[in-house]
Amino acid sequence: MRTTVGTMHWAAATNGLLTNRDRQRLLAQAMLTRAAALPDKLKSRLRISLNELARVDLASLRIPDSGTAQQAERLMRGLSPLWLANHCMRTYLWGAISAQARGIRFDEELLFVASALHDLGLTPRHACHEEDARCAACFAVEGARAAAQFAHDAGWPDERRHRLSEAISLHLNVRVGLRHGAEAHLLHAGAGMDVVGAGRRRLHPDTIGQVVQAYPRLGFKESMVATMKAQAKRSPRSRAGFLMGVGFAGMIRAVPLAD
Repeated sequence: MRTTVGTMHWAAATNGLLTNRDRQRLLAQAMLTRAAALPDKLKSRLRISLNELARVDLASLRIPDSGTAQQAERLMRGLSPLWLANHCMRTYLWGAISAQARGIRFDEELLFVASALHDLGLTPRHACHEEDARCAACFAVEGARAAAQFAHDAGWPDERRHRLSEAISLHLNVRVGLRHGAEAHLLHAGAGMDVVGAGRRRLHPDTIGQVVQAYPRLGFKESMVATMKAQAKRSPRSRAGFLMGVGFAGMIRAVPLAD
């Protein structure tokens, strides 16, 4: 039975290392993504009217304030540098904006917790060390495991905890469809918008400006490039290694968002 790259089942079988077939699947995803983006690029060249772009007032978006959501944000801020913490907050907002613009219903608390914790694997507490044989080759897998433990401690049932860890583990894929769940799809969309500008042409400049003003990028591009380079060097056969090998650094730097 074929195992989807990035799922927790895949992670358990591979410990985050890509096989040759996995790399082929990711390359196929990249080709599909580029093909899907062509209509947006054409509209941009034709100077599409601003009235046709998704315009969402930040005040209309609710940031969950449940006890678990607050705990997740405190954990994230306690472990992350400010540039990474702000990225996590923007990731949630971009995902929620995408959902509102496209009419996608989702679990707000689950998406917020996933957004807050999706890069735990990049923090010193949860980063992999070579001497630890249990450590995954992929930081997204490590982050998913840490988030699952957080959700377990918070009393989440197994099914909801699984959706959380799946979303985080999958977010490093090139594409994450709705078949993986609304939250996984929106987490990927939010992180993709923030890191490489995926879907940016569909958003009104005022909406983009509000998000970046609320949570400034603070040198995000170079910090993320350096972080991903370190991940690729540590584990060349991971998804981070794959992405950096196909020009991810240039894509990060090319995003027209002020740092």
